[in-house]
Amino acid sequence: MPSTVMAPGAARLAAAAAGPMASWAPAPAGSAAPLGDGARPRGGGALRAALAAASGGARPVRRAGITAGGAAARAVARQSSGVPLGARASWLLFGSPSARRANGGADASLVPGALRGERWRARRAAMPVFALDRRGRGAAERLPRVWVTEPAFDPATGSRVGRELTGSYPNDRDLGGARARALADAYFGEALTLRAPEDAGLRAECFRAAEVLYLHAAERGDAGSWAKLGTIYRDDLGRGRYWQTRLEERALHTAPRPLAARAAECFRRGSEAGDAEACWALADLVMAGEGRPADPERAVALLRRAVELADAAGDEAARGNAALRLARACARGRGTAWSFEEALAWYEAAEEALGAVVGAGAWYFKRPLGEARRGAARMRQEIHGGY
Repeated sequence: MPSTVMAPGAARLAAAAAGPMASWAPAPAGSAAPLGDGARPRGGGALRAALAAASGGARPVRRAGITAGGAAARAVARQSSGVPLGARASWLLFGSPSARRANGGADASLVPGALRGERWRARRAAMPVFALDRRGRGAAERLPRVWVTEPAFDPATGSRVGRELTGSYPNDRDLGGARARALADAYFGEALTLRAPEDAGLRAECFRAAEVLYLHAAERGDAGSWAKLGTIYRDDLGRGRYWQTRLEERALHTAPRPLAARAAECFRRGSEAGDAEACWALADLVMAGEGRPADPERAVALLRRAVELADAAGDEAARGNAALRLARACARGRGTAWSFEEALAWYEAAEEALGAVVGAGAWYFKRPLGEARRGAARMRQEIHGGY
């Protein structure tokens, strides 16, 4: 039988009609209806059927021992309560939770400016950082759909006033995971800017959103996402709350996997996939003996490979971090021959590479850049005896 190729819009309608996608929560009173106040969607019975199915209008399939109320409760539990009806309708119609953005508008809201009252502002202020649509029992191991938001700011004062839904993932095959990586990087970058103590909770939520999106990207073949995942787990950036499958949530007899072990696994997979950042991050764990006896020789080999991969990829940040660690090893004679001259060369290489990325705006590399400069000066003193 020949296969049928569905257009993206038809695929979304079929997915909605199939059931697990949406629990169409009613829009709050006072907000604009997604297709106009009281208006019906025009053009096509298939669309109306999909909207009815997604909102719970389809006739349920009864199973022995399962009540209609219990089935509805489980269906709602699989969906995020933070995604309103308007956003889901816009996703069905345009492929984006924001009809305006999908049609070229800069304002990420379905509601016209004249109708944006106190209820609208309250809903925007209460919008979560991200939302997940959980799948059913037969897909317990699958990654969830992620509803993505961006911070919203008051145009007059520039202050943060909430968030707006701007996208969802996945929407297509996304070969290589580039789309997931871009969304995850946006969350990761936003979290790095939230440095005030009162933003600690918001910062952790951004890292949790980034984690799920990096998992999507890594699953689709993006090697660099493994390094980011390892960083999130190693530093506990999500503050102890991370993605779990249904089976992991229900496995009462198993203890949670230590974050250090999860980080090491991510760095290992990234290094095997040829990512320079994962290589030098794994070298840190191997040098320190995290989870197993320290192996300085293997750590140095990983660092040298990281430099080679960074040179091939043009990744100055990874090159600088790997060179800095090689300089430490040479200066201390750990895993390689003790040599002030080689240490100086690596400190200078780190200073050059990290100076370039800090100059490009990556302020979070200022500390390793300072270490590289001080290390180079110290090695010159050791070599020339100029104390």
